[in-house]
Amino acid sequence: MISKELGKQTLDAAIQSSELRYRRLFECAQDGILILDFKSGKIVDANPYIINLLGFTLSDIIDKELWEIGFIVDQERTKQAYQELRLSNYIRYEDLPLQHKQGHIIPVEFVCNVYDVGLEKVIQCNIRDVSDKQRLAETLAKSELQYRKLFENAQNGIMILDYKNGKIVDTNPFILNLLGFSAPELVGKELWEIGFMLDKEVALQAFDELKEKNYLRYENLPLRKKYGQSIDVEFISNVYEVSDKKVIQCDIRDISSKRVIAQYKNVLALSMDDLVNALVAMVETRDPYTAGHQERVSELAEAIAIELNYQQINMDGLRMSAMLHDIGKYTIPAEILTKPRTLNDIEIAMLRTHAYESFKILKLIHFPWPVAQTVLQHHERLDGSGYPNGLKGDSICDEARIIAVADTVEALTSPRPYRPAVGLDIALANILEASERLFDPQVVAICLRLFKEKKFQFTPQKGQKTYTVENVRGSL
Repeated sequence: MISKELGKQTLDAAIQSSELRYRRLFECAQDGILILDFKSGKIVDANPYIINLLGFTLSDIIDKELWEIGFIVDQERTKQAYQELRLSNYIRYEDLPLQHKQGHIIPVEFVCNVYDVGLEKVIQCNIRDVSDKQRLAETLAKSELQYRKLFENAQNGIMILDYKNGKIVDTNPFILNLLGFSAPELVGKELWEIGFMLDKEVALQAFDELKEKNYLRYENLPLRKKYGQSIDVEFISNVYEVSDKKVIQCDIRDISSKRVIAQYKNVLALSMDDLVNALVAMVETRDPYTAGHQERVSELAEAIAIELNYQQINMDGLRMSAMLHDIGKYTIPAEILTKPRTLNDIEIAMLRTHAYESFKILKLIHFPWPVAQTVLQHHERLDGSGYPNGLKGDSICDEARIIAVADTVEALTSPRPYRPAVGLDIALANILEASERLFDPQVVAICLRLFKEKKFQFTPQKGQKTYTVENVRGSL
């Protein structure tokens, strides 16, 4: 009798323990759970998660049928599902809309099972909020649509290859139009099998290299169109993962026109140089004493600009301005330019018109730099004593300040009809004395450093002595 009583107590304890564990799982579950009476379909229990998910209280839903509470959007469908559940003991909806008490819709995964508890059947409905999953799916779908639009409308050719075998799995319209093939002619084929790659062995080697490095680029690769024409392309291949699967994307850009433009730019640059040289030669025929002057001024101006960290595009503009700064001397009578004696006031005034005459010529040429303005200002001085407009200080552009110093040093170290070359030491002393008053002090300091420390030398004049720090009588 005692042993039976102990056995019963043990069984009761086990049942209580089991019920407690179930209750804990029920209360703490991170899915919603509803328990329904099998016969009536009424809710007999609900866990906290489903209460919080839908905004109802426990009293709002206990002893109610699913379709009479209001969170089921489609009541007729729910009644049919209930009858189906009674017959099959299982139903599942992957994306069922439930309505929150405040009215907004929550998509859920809804799974119901029928099972036995003692001699009675009960229905357990497990409800999982799939809002995040649905948002992720919508985001992925949107992303895929955006990618597809980019892929279809790209103005470069794109091919997607299978990583393992190198076969083409997708192509965009641009590459089809570029090469003249149709999609069925390319998809499922290997790159080297189609024929538009001119060198099959190179293509095979490139494929192996791509699989090893995950990246490959050719700046100028010849491809052959369907009907034999050859075009030059930039060919870039990358390996990346899509859903844990590696794929290869080949981006192909037609550079045929780019190559033609580059050749045109080279020809244009050469033509510009030829134009400059022709204009310089035109002046030098009237004033042979200044032959090479503009070129040497350009050499020193560029050296100064390098010390000032000029960008290449600005350097090119400075070089052009320096090469042409005396172009207006073509309008000055040759007898004044080559006069072996000091010029009188009228002749000096006439000579000084060359800056404006240079401007008048150069403003008609559409340079990508302010060449005409720079040339106009190269005889202006910081204190306003220069010409032709008596500009002061910041009104004078940087390029004109550089050329002013370079022009002065070169002119003083070269002979003129009315005087011999004065020597580099005197020329440097001249600009140093006039620093801040006439010349930009930073430009002067750099010019001095170039000659004294960096051993700058002008290109030698024919038949003239080369002046350097070493052969000048003294130093500053």
